[in-house]
Amino acid sequence: MENYLIEYYQEIEKGNIIVGKELKSQLDFLIAELSNPKFTFDPKPGLMRINFIETFCKHTKSPFNGQPFLLELWEKALLQTAYGFKCATSGLRRFNEVVLLVARKNGKTTFIAGIDLAEFFLSSGGTDIVCASNTNDQASILFEEINNMREGSKTLRNEKYSKKNIFFIYSPKNKNKIKKLSAQSRNKDGFNIEVGCIDEVHEMTDSKVYDAIKQSQSTKLEPLIFIITTEGVVTQGFLDQKLIYCRKLIKGEITDERVLPWLYTQDSIEEIYQDQRSWQKSNPSLGSVKLISYLEDIMNKSKNDHAIKVTMLCKDFNVKQTDQGAWLEFRDLDNPAKFKIKEVQDNYAIGGVDLSNTTDLTVAILLIVKNGIKHVLMQYFMPSEVIEKRKEEDAAPYDTWVAQGLITVTQGSQNDFSLVTKWFVEMIRGHQVRPLWIGYDPWNSLYWVKEMEDAGFTLEKVRQGIYSLSEPMKQLEADLKNKLVNYNNHPIMKWNLANTQAKVDINGNIQPSKLGSKFKRIDGAVALIIAYAVLNRYKQEYEGMQS
Repeated sequence: MENYLIEYYQEIEKGNIIVGKELKSQLDFLIAELSNPKFTFDPKPGLMRINFIETFCKHTKSPFNGQPFLLELWEKALLQTAYGFKCATSGLRRFNEVVLLVARKNGKTTFIAGIDLAEFFLSSGGTDIVCASNTNDQASILFEEINNMREGSKTLRNEKYSKKNIFFIYSPKNKNKIKKLSAQSRNKDGFNIEVGCIDEVHEMTDSKVYDAIKQSQSTKLEPLIFIITTEGVVTQGFLDQKLIYCRKLIKGEITDERVLPWLYTQDSIEEIYQDQRSWQKSNPSLGSVKLISYLEDIMNKSKNDHAIKVTMLCKDFNVKQTDQGAWLEFRDLDNPAKFKIKEVQDNYAIGGVDLSNTTDLTVAILLIVKNGIKHVLMQYFMPSEVIEKRKEEDAAPYDTWVAQGLITVTQGSQNDFSLVTKWFVEMIRGHQVRPLWIGYDPWNSLYWVKEMEDAGFTLEKVRQGIYSLSEPMKQLEADLKNKLVNYNNHPIMKWNLANTQAKVDINGNIQPSKLGSKFKRIDGAVALIIAYAVLNRYKQEYEGMQS
């Protein structure tokens, strides 16, 4: 009788299949456990489910819609392992929890759907099967995939064996049910769950869904939970804690004979960029389900887009990312190029400001596009009474920058915004650099806006939110990497850029945030992004004025 665990291991040993060190260590352990007298290995329960899935289940999504669901070798090995190990004394299944970490687009949701349907049709009567996730929407996606797979089979959709209502899929014959559960479900109690499949746990901040399933299985002799997910950006959430536990198991630091970790992970970030063959470590279905061309394309895009890079490393290679990470590497933001102000005088500009009363720096920016290069003029402002304190808190040489004329000191404990107005006026009078529009965040700027408008400037509101700043921040990132932004190697701007982190939302939008500490100033970067936002609004008009 076929043993897919051994077959999978042998293919890895031959070098035909590449896995990361974590999975290899786990497979070494499992192969050794085949000889452990405490356990027996029965390939039949896994084979029964494999045969059911491949006989009755069909794909429901393009480009495989309607085709038989033929399991990958790694999926067969996992199923046989999860169901095959038995306790020698009791004969009961050894594992009651499986943790599968696999990159997106490797057939994960389809795999779960097949498992749930196999349990529904093969289990004894009165079995509750739960498909769960963090949100109702995600749980519904899994539930609908299960139902679509059921309806795609003439045998499985026969009403003698299965029906569906708005609450669950159920069997009139043996009373089995498939239900949905999420962190948003009002009532997480009262379930009688034999098998629970939890999808995409990376978004869970706590263990409420897992706990509800686990507690409902307290009377079961052979309960089983499948936790199947990609990596995520939630820090110290449920997945982080579960993976910490699994990695201690793999390293032998703790013992838990009931949990089966199965982690498809890379061994380093460097190998992702240097060795395309290593991509299989986190993508076991690469080439058969997930396209290599997709990874090549997204890899290329990630070189110029931080949000894509974060999402790619996290979702396509299972490299843990935070939703807030350093936006730019030093090599990206470093640009020793300089220019003299006379080289950009007699030009129209786009302005940007970031205003602060006390704590932060205030900065005014002028952006001049000339010969394809964005030249940046800037001036910083800071209250005199906070310079020494900020110098110590921020570990920044504010006194040196003041002496160099990079910071205009305003007397007292608050910034005098009229000095910002004065700087813009001086740039027009002294250098004929006239801003057509000046971007600003309307918070705390009412009186300054009136003063600027009275002086003849046109101001544009740019709120510091993810939707306003995401696209201009991405454009600035690309320009910095391509050395299309000449900021005169300004030390404060360079410091601000290095301090800036990109806060990434689930849709890949980004906005600037402070890196690690409230004392890391990012004001210059914010003002520059605001200027880019205004340039986006008036790009055609600005280019017309420049020609």
